[in-house]
Amino acid sequence: MTKDSLFALLLSLPIGIVSGLYSSLVVTKYARFSELRREALRIIRSIDYIGDETHMTIREPRSLSSLALIASDLYGLGHRPAGDKVKSLYDIILGANRSVVSGAMVTHTYMAQHADWQRQVREIGPNKRIYLPWGWP
Repeated sequence: MTKDSLFALLLSLPIGIVSGLYSSLVVTKYARFSELRREALRIIRSIDYIGDETHMTIREPRSLSSLALIASDLYGLGHRPAGDKVKSLYDIILGANRSVVSGAMVTHTYMAQHADWQRQVREIGPNKRIYLPWGWP
């Protein structure tokens, strides 16, 4: 092994280690965000509703209150816009469920909102600062 190749090896080793650590950090942050987003979507999909034009019954899952915890986790990970969206959706879902119980909302409106809630959760994106190696400001 020549001096040049040994020197190149010694220089490339720290660069490889740092880039590997950086990429694993980004992947870990994104995986945690994706896990929380999937859990929020699962909770929204687990809302059971049945009804016709005149009457509708909703059975909220016990885990519906977990949306507030998911929003809190997103805030803690630095995904403020995503946390705001999940918290807002939680409030909207609770309001819509109360409207259905009081008879103020019809079945078709609730079904359209339910589909829209799912779409909104699927469109939530991570904070772009996820790519910074030193974390969140």
